[in-house]
Amino acid sequence: MSQYQKQVNEAGTLSRHLENQRRQGPTVTYHLYLYREELSRRNVEYMRLSKAKYFITEKLLAKTVRNLKSCSVDELKAVNHQIVFRHKLKRQIHRLRKLQSLGIKNANPHMESTEL
Repeated sequence: MSQYQKQVNEAGTLSRHLENQRRQGPTVTYHLYLYREELSRRNVEYMRLSKAKYFITEKLLAKTVRNLKSCSVDELKAVNHQIVFRHKLKRQIHRLRKLQSLGIKNANPHMESTEL
């Protein structure tokens, strides 16, 4: 095989790899970057932060669950904590959406409830 054919094959492999990444969506690393950028802003958007945390947790949890058979008891406890955290984030995002629909923009999800 000539040098040219090797380069063409490598370029084809690289383009297939990049196409697969595009189909899978943004990576966890990219979302961590976005999350840190959002934290550094002066006016934090809580919905965006919550969505980024949820995505990161979801991806890491999916990777961990694939290797569940080889996990120790401590690792299983950590997985359980991640599942609970993901559930809390989902409820938080739902609450923020509800508040947005009521006209309250960028509500702090950690504020106390004011029930009458």
